[in-house]
Amino acid sequence: MKGTSFGDVDIIKTVDSIFADALARGASDIHIEPQNDKMIIRYRIDGILKVVVTENMDLFELMLARIKIMADLETTGLPRSQEGNIKFEHVDMRVSILPTSFGENVVIRILEAARKVESFEELGFTSKQILSLESIIQKPFGLILVTGTTGSGKSTTLFTMLNKLNTPERKLATLEDPVERKIDMVRQTQINLEVGLTFAEGLRCLLRQDPDIIMVGEIRDNETARIAVDAAVTGHLVLASIHTNNAAGAIIRLLNMGVEPFLLSSAIRFISCQRLARLNCHNCLEQITPTPEMLNALNAPKDMKFFHSKGCDECDSKGFKGRAGIHEILVPTQAIKNLILSRPTDDQIITQAEKEGMENLRQVALSKVNEGLITVEEALRITE
Repeated sequence: MKGTSFGDVDIIKTVDSIFADALARGASDIHIEPQNDKMIIRYRIDGILKVVVTENMDLFELMLARIKIMADLETTGLPRSQEGNIKFEHVDMRVSILPTSFGENVVIRILEAARKVESFEELGFTSKQILSLESIIQKPFGLILVTGTTGSGKSTTLFTMLNKLNTPERKLATLEDPVERKIDMVRQTQINLEVGLTFAEGLRCLLRQDPDIIMVGEIRDNETARIAVDAAVTGHLVLASIHTNNAAGAIIRLLNMGVEPFLLSSAIRFISCQRLARLNCHNCLEQITPTPEMLNALNAPKDMKFFHSKGCDECDSKGFKGRAGIHEILVPTQAIKNLILSRPTDDQIITQAEKEGMENLRQVALSKVNEGLITVEEALRITE
């Protein structure tokens, strides 16, 4: 579509064709961006933005109006930030509009309800990690944390856990901002700051709804952290995400938020820190010979295998097709729980966890390199 002139087109068909094209290419986001004298449309595919359309500003204004109508947003008055939702071909899309110096910028998130992940294997967990995770999520109470950078797939991991736990014998409830994927039998509540429904207030109310399992979209503040930990030690299984760079960092973040060490030590059951890695295209995969410099830089064993996909029609000449998670798993042992009581640094926790057999993100990524799933460059990129 890049460089194509739309001319006098039916704007409804034009917008629909862009949405359909994004879905066909497996895009997670559509960026419609005004420039000084033109507009560009970019898709985020496998985590990387790619320009697919360059057109004049006349088309942009028509598209902007059409998208606002589809998302039931305000079409008159001064430009302002707005958010809405579109249903297209059984797929939910979240629309965000923000005024910029060149005009209103549009970003459309293609939600993953239509691409539901059914198993932990599909998320990239190793067999050993899955054994630990499946055992721990069946415990009646405790705190399970998923951490990582923005866009690392934390929500997908949490929703996969919820799907595993969703049975008629249990009451599941969530607090989300926003609610992206609706699940039958799960009571899902969207945070609304305008009416005072924060994560902390919502969690306080949820605990009076007799839940067995609670999912908190994100622990952002001291009050939410303390209530979540209290719930985890008083008979609830609490799943939550938190922003840190490694698994040990989640413990430090909660301690810094004012959670008492003895409560956190009792509550914490499992922490997954994750990144999303671009997978090699298996249609054009080939083994390569690493240079001595590469082996030395990685401190890799001499028998380690390296792979590269040269690009083909199936992967649109990119060499990558799809993404999967790389997970660093920390299951607190008694030694680590005792360490938490002394308010340790994350380095101290990492040292103890690795002594007990934890593989860090870099080690897990390199094992995926050896299996031919990702390139060594991708392993280094996501674990820097």
